[in-house]
Amino acid sequence: MKTTVRGRMTARFLWIVLAALIFLLSSLWYVRWDITQDKRFSLGDMSHQLLASVAEPLRITYYVSPELEELYPHARDVKDFLRLYSLANSQVQVQVRDPVKEGLENSLLQQGVFPHQIQATKGNSTQLVTVYSAVVLEYLNQLAVIPFAQTAEGLEYEMATRLMLLVEAGGSFASSPSVTQAWPVIVMSGNGLSIDEDYGDVVPWLEAAGFAPTVLTPEDFVLVAEQLDYGNRGTIPVLLFGSSQLTAQQVEVIRSFVEDGGKLFVMTSAHTAALYDDWTVVPTEDRLLPVLASWGLEVGPELVLDISCFQATFLSEEDNPVYQQVNYPLWIQALPQYTVEHPVSRRAFNVEFYWSSPITLTSMEAQALVYTTPSAWLSSPDFSKESVFVTNPFMLPQTASQTGQLASQYALSAITTLPGGGQVLVVGSQYFLSTLMRQYTGSLGNLDFVVKGLLQLCGKDSLLELKNKAALTKTLYKLSQQELVESRPTVLLLNLVFLPLLPSVLALLLWLIKRTLTKKLGEAGNE
Repeated sequence: MKTTVRGRMTARFLWIVLAALIFLLSSLWYVRWDITQDKRFSLGDMSHQLLASVAEPLRITYYVSPELEELYPHARDVKDFLRLYSLANSQVQVQVRDPVKEGLENSLLQQGVFPHQIQATKGNSTQLVTVYSAVVLEYLNQLAVIPFAQTAEGLEYEMATRLMLLVEAGGSFASSPSVTQAWPVIVMSGNGLSIDEDYGDVVPWLEAAGFAPTVLTPEDFVLVAEQLDYGNRGTIPVLLFGSSQLTAQQVEVIRSFVEDGGKLFVMTSAHTAALYDDWTVVPTEDRLLPVLASWGLEVGPELVLDISCFQATFLSEEDNPVYQQVNYPLWIQALPQYTVEHPVSRRAFNVEFYWSSPITLTSMEAQALVYTTPSAWLSSPDFSKESVFVTNPFMLPQTASQTGQLASQYALSAITTLPGGGQVLVVGSQYFLSTLMRQYTGSLGNLDFVVKGLLQLCGKDSLLELKNKAALTKTLYKLSQQELVESRPTVLLLNLVFLPLLPSVLALLLWLIKRTLTKKLGEAGNE
């Protein structure tokens, strides 16, 4: 059987139309290869497990201003990541909305979503632009909100915390959508400083990380601890800032709480500093320190100094003073290579310790988390002098050899587990989360370290793993030079070989199908 010219022309036209349709429809398919070794741009096992537990429709809405995407191209990563969620479970519905264009500002305010101002440079001028970039999850009439998600960095952890809370609260329905409750944590100050003022950004940061902080005074905690049964003691950790002003009764309640299975994260030291004055440091009597020592975490009376430290700007003490940059060894910057391979301290970046005490481990259960460099040294109190410790930046030695000491390495943070199941995590700096100190140095790593520590104490191992993964995650638009070099062979193979050959392979496949069909039609016609 022979085909006519008109038939061949019609067949070619149909094949061209079919090929065009294939290429048009391919734009609707979402395909992305994650070529990173640690799969940082893919959903982890924890996310897949959470999504597998979603049995009812999960609605995810990304409220984003078009101006944000114009100013920061890496904001598009948020859309890409949310699309991964929708592909992992058919129950997940993702939509992107412009709050201003659709007039949703008031309703978003009721859900706890506020606009943010970012700097934008246009020409020679810099101006502030108000934008939205929030993710709202709704599941079984419960809401969970990520107030601001500018990039995908750390987004998997934040999504997992919200989704876990939604799934856990899935059995309780409300007459109107309500925000889910997070994991409780008790926050209190034991050194006389104010949670609202001196540690002002701790509570908002914990809330953003999925916790529900309750601020108590040590006096209130004495009453609350008596009401906590043994089951709750292991699930509600206590975050304690300093301990120098705790009474004997309050210390005894904390001791009983921990030894009965409670979890304690304490930032303390054997001395206090005049934060808002001349930084004079004086030793203090602290009733909690002997208790910590009995648990295998001995907080020493010395100050730790290290060559890895913050470089501060001070006004010199000359007749004509000028601003000088001086290394301040009393503000130690922890280096990642001296952090222990532990879930809390793994990938601990930008962590700083202010006027720290050394921690000596005296128990087999105790484990150090963060060390100084091997070039650190100690400053012991000298009670024969008016200033017991030298803290003047222009008088401080810069190396151990200048003091006549041998350099050594000291633990700045440690964790231990008690026989009754209680856990204690200690940081040898009571100003570790001081708002004043962190604003001065610009460090955010301390807050992240505390969140990871609380996740450890709460037993949220899977979330802690995601938190550590978030430390590696970068936007697709901000890969390091090393990563670009390492990924270049794979990228070139995909773009120069695989993708160009794909149309040819499809064409060959279509030609083979056409040939087979033509042959069969010919055989049928001959019969």
